[in-house]
Amino acid sequence: MNKALLFVTGLALLAPSVSAQPAPPVAARKPHPVAGPGGVTRDDPYYWLRDDTRKNPEMLDYLKAENAFADAALKPLKPLQDKLYQEIVGRIKQDDTTVPYRYRGYYYYARFATGQDYAVIARRKGSMTAPEEVLLDEPEMARGAGYFSIPNYGASADNRLLAYAEDKVGRRQYVLRFKDLATGALLADAVENAEPDFVWADDNKTIFYVEKDPVTLLSKRVKAHVLGTPASEDRLVYEEKDESFYMGLSRTADDRYICIALQSTVSNEYRCTGAAAPGAFKVLAPREREFRYDADHIGDHWLIRTDWNAPNYKVMRVA
Repeated sequence: MNKALLFVTGLALLAPSVSAQPAPPVAARKPHPVAGPGGVTRDDPYYWLRDDTRKNPEMLDYLKAENAFADAALKPLKPLQDKLYQEIVGRIKQDDTTVPYRYRGYYYYARFATGQDYAVIARRKGSMTAPEEVLLDEPEMARGAGYFSIPNYGASADNRLLAYAEDKVGRRQYVLRFKDLATGALLADAVENAEPDFVWADDNKTIFYVEKDPVTLLSKRVKAHVLGTPASEDRLVYEEKDESFYMGLSRTADDRYICIALQSTVSNEYRCTGAAAPGAFKVLAPREREFRYDADHIGDHWLIRTDWNAPNYKVMRVA
């Protein structure tokens, strides 16, 4: 049998499987002007596919068609997918617990049960032999949700309230929620469109958080929310005008200060205030191009790690 005949025979054998493949969906083109830098406008015919609310029926139908096409195209590989998945899962200890960490008299940890995709967040007072107190039952909270994530949580200074960041959409626009740990009841407060970073003040009612730009999703403003008041009345603490900087919030190692960390590729800046009686956030060292530093407070001193006159960095102590 010559090579040409073998080639034709091979095509004939492949033809049924190729013809059985469904046609890929084709997205509609809809003119949409998009303003760019310098006043330049361009046309984005697929802009209509963006739907931040995930509720546009036409967009959802197209997404379902894409998923159906992918499932059909990859159907011959399904047995291999299942085999690989079972092999990966088989190498994971499913009934596992994170290493507990001690904070303000409690040991915090997360524990996973076999077959669960989410953890139970818990703590024990004084030692790991004390009774367990469940803070967040994520498997129960995620029930019925297509997506669920809690990347951060933290108790108030008196250990009576819990704040946590929750996302049930997948867009990383978190909702800050608050729970009374004595009763297990959720408070009415809800702060939307936030980063997962937040810090309690020592008054047990004020929480500092980072608000996102609703369009770009960049970290934009630091605000202060007081429990029992509308989020619309939250006080503006700081607003970053330079979109090349990202923001984060944290406490210093000795728990005495709350700091806003501003970070870009070639520069950064810290602004801090006392946690016991928060006031204006003061700049530790103003931002300069090609000047970077990290700051923490321990005891009566600031410890600064910086590349100032030190390309490989140095550690400085500042009173």
